[in-house]
Amino acid sequence: MKFLKKALFYLLGVGLGTMVVVFMFGDRDDIQCTYFPNDRVLYDIRGKQVVIPADIQRQLDESSLDSADIHDMLTGGKVDFEKTDRGMDSCKTYWIDLNRKEKLSFAMEWQNCDSVATALELKKL
Repeated sequence: MKFLKKALFYLLGVGLGTMVVVFMFGDRDDIQCTYFPNDRVLYDIRGKQVVIPADIQRQLDESSLDSADIHDMLTGGKVDFEKTDRGMDSCKTYWIDLNRKEKLSFAMEWQNCDSVATALELKKL
C-alpha cells in the first residue's frame, strides 16, 4: 500500500508540474535548433526579405512552381557548399537544392545580403 501511495503522489506531482510549465511557457514554435551549417544558412535566409526577380518568377511559373515550393526549399532544402561563394564581405551566394520524388526537383542560387535574400538563378534537376 505504501508503494501505491508514493506512486500516486509522484504521478500527481509530475502531472501538476507539467501543466504549470505548459501554462507558463505555452507553445514554443519559434524555437529553432540550428546547429548544423545547412540549417543555419536556411534559417538565416528565411529570416530576411526574400526577393524573386521577374525573370526568375517567369521561370518558376513556366515550371509550375509557386511560393509554397520556395518555402519548402528554404525549410527542407540542402545547401551545396561546394558551389557556394562565401568569400565575399557583404553578400554571400548559396546554391540550395530541393530534391523531391513526387514533384519537380530544382536548385536555386541565392544571394544572401544583410537584410535581403535574392534569387539569382533557377536550375531544374
